[in-house]
Amino acid sequence: MKKDQLRIINVQTKTITLPLKRPFVTHLHRVTMIQAVQVQITLENGLVGSGAATPNEKVTGDTLASLKEVAETVIGPSLIGQSLNHFEPLMTRLNSIIRYNEPAKAAFDIAIYDLRSKISGCPLTTLLGGAKQSMATDYTISIGTPAQMVEEARQLVKAGFRALKVKIGNQPVQEDVTTVIAIANAVGPQVALRLDVNQGWSYKEALEGTRMLAAAQLNISFIEQPLPANDLAGLARLRAQSSLPIMVDESVFSPLDALRVITVGAADLVNIKLMKSGGLYNATVINQLCATTGIPCMVGCMIEAEESLAAAVAFANAHENVHFIDLDSCFMAKDDQLTRIKHIGPNLYLIK
Repeated sequence: MKKDQLRIINVQTKTITLPLKRPFVTHLHRVTMIQAVQVQITLENGLVGSGAATPNEKVTGDTLASLKEVAETVIGPSLIGQSLNHFEPLMTRLNSIIRYNEPAKAAFDIAIYDLRSKISGCPLTTLLGGAKQSMATDYTISIGTPAQMVEEARQLVKAGFRALKVKIGNQPVQEDVTTVIAIANAVGPQVALRLDVNQGWSYKEALEGTRMLAAAQLNISFIEQPLPANDLAGLARLRAQSSLPIMVDESVFSPLDALRVITVGAADLVNIKLMKSGGLYNATVINQLCATTGIPCMVGCMIEAEESLAAAVAFANAHENVHFIDLDSCFMAKDDQLTRIKHIGPNLYLIK
């Protein structure tokens, strides 16, 4: 009997840590290094596909140790003997092996898509849709003193960025708004601001904040996740009263989450992250749901390693419905080791 050349015969994992140039601070946590588990899948024909996953205790609920344990003892052994010739059953199996643990699933998902790209002989962006060659990312200003945030904004604009994502939510809402206005005044109206509250406001604060920001008439693209992730009713009410677009992030992990958000009208935009969705397979479904209902998407990231970040760049460039990207962690590593992503200024594309 002829061997199935696309059968998975081996899985290996490796832990990756890379220090950041400076700490990254949000309402939810403080990050000082890129942490990831790299997964390599070998097929019967000798092809090797690579993926990686980054944990986030505050968002996805895992640690580097738990992610590696699940990859090595649960998911990896369950995929040995499965074949890429039966892609749909393979992905169904991957997504049902264990509940939650989406970053661990994402590492295997990305490795499988890497293999599909190599098998087909075409770039991953082309395989996924081929809509664009590159996109311009924003750069995220993490929480600090107002003076620090204003100075960082100035330096980023000087470096060529024309969109800045500003983390807020740790201070009283009036202080958050004052900081945003100071940044806007420092960089000028040609620079778009994307505000990310990371669930840091109450409904009352969010209503006050959106009204104050709208009254300031700044170049604001959206306000991201102003309310707790599970408060879809509150998000829908806020969206109905806000003249500024509302984006959800932590509210959408799965296609079912996206369907719930769409059904209640909780968002103008959705932030897709591979570490939340479990990889490219589910991210594609989320984007299709959003596109069908007229909701543009952004592709974002955690502070990730190059395999998963490269997959996110490919996914963003593949789809017309992805209007924004927040894939700036390729600029954050202390040593520029994220070599699979090419950037000229803020424009990101993949190199082979």
